[in-house]
Amino acid sequence: MRNPGTAAAQATAVERPRIKRLRRDLIKAIPRVPNNKASLQHMEAKHLTDLLIAYINWRSRYVGERPRTISIEPAAQADPRWSDHAAAIKAFLDKVERGDDLTPHLSIEPHTRGYSPAARARGATPDDRWSDKDFLLNVMGFHHFHLGTATQKRGHVDRTDDLIFAEVRRDTFKVIAIFDHDVFDKGSAERMRLWALHESIISRGIAPGTVVVPAMIATSGHTVHVVRYAQDCARIIREFEPKLDDSEYVKSLYSPPEDAPATSKLSWGFRHLDLAIYDAAKPVFMILKKGWS
Repeated sequence: MRNPGTAAAQATAVERPRIKRLRRDLIKAIPRVPNNKASLQHMEAKHLTDLLIAYINWRSRYVGERPRTISIEPAAQADPRWSDHAAAIKAFLDKVERGDDLTPHLSIEPHTRGYSPAARARGATPDDRWSDKDFLLNVMGFHHFHLGTATQKRGHVDRTDDLIFAEVRRDTFKVIAIFDHDVFDKGSAERMRLWALHESIISRGIAPGTVVVPAMIATSGHTVHVVRYAQDCARIIREFEPKLDDSEYVKSLYSPPEDAPATSKLSWGFRHLDLAIYDAAKPVFMILKKGWS
């Protein structure tokens, strides 16, 4: 039986230069823990689809910079803390509406914990398996945001005990409720309240007796949605890559074709979760598949 690592190395060796460059860019972008030679080699040995799963899982912990329409669940506005934090909430939601970068309000953990080989090890404990993932985001689909108004030197706002949980989509931002940090503790009253709200939202409008399937999670801890999206991206890359050496085909990607540069300089890349071809000669990003946030 062949060593899986050897098989992966053989598969990557025949990849075209643009795909190899994409690999290097993705590996460079994802913060590894531990950040050492072994973890680097672990990522370098991955098949393209597996590398994309790791990248998209990590990148989905952020949100794209774009204006969003805001809706607020009654449970959020009924919480006394909504009034207590009124000024900070308004300042934050104004940013959401304008499409500002919300990264300073997010957890800082993804800045340093994007990928851990221990999470994929045979016999990994539940804690290890989730060490490079956001459990509440993967299971319920909710990001959490700090309400600080002052930005620290490292770029994040002040950490606050009370947090806004929200469902973030490409064009919408649904505020679910306010929670304190106990929500991250299994079995806490705050965690139970979040579960109840989650179940209430996903079953809303569903006829009695209907089976409701919440987020589907692979054994690796990744959402099935992330896995399928990565598989689609890998398919698109493999389908389009051979065509990118054809100048007439490249011109056809432009509308009108006359907008294409005389000689394109193409590379693969992502803009947040959007898969794109980047033409440095223009320069322009051509989005081939849009992400969900």
